[in-house]
Amino acid sequence: MKLLLDTQIMLWWLLGDSRLRQQTREFMTATACMVSVASVWEVAIKHRLGKLSVDPVTFRDQSLEAGASLLMINDAHVIETGSLPGFHEDPFDRLIIAQARTEGLMAVSADAIWSEYSVALRRP
Repeated sequence: MKLLLDTQIMLWWLLGDSRLRQQTREFMTATACMVSVASVWEVAIKHRLGKLSVDPVTFRDQSLEAGASLLMINDAHVIETGSLPGFHEDPFDRLIIAQARTEGLMAVSADAIWSEYSVALRRP
């Protein structure tokens, strides 16, 4: 089993945020984790807008140092976003959900809307 981490979850892991329960942190440490390139893109945009202090290079590098792998975006992922119901309109979340579904990964997200999709999901 591999995990695909929502951007927020990866940030919580890197920053030692208490919203990421110790049990989940240990599970993530013991399981192969992936971070979508969409998350790096999301961090880049939010950093440029001043909404996030972490820059995309630091986010990417620290994610890799923490043991996560980068999941590239491909055409199947993008096409899958078009078949997702409209529960969530955030394009980054939709893409990460589509990647989890297409690749057969378990997603880790605190976003309650993710449970509306047919995706294996672990809550933090």
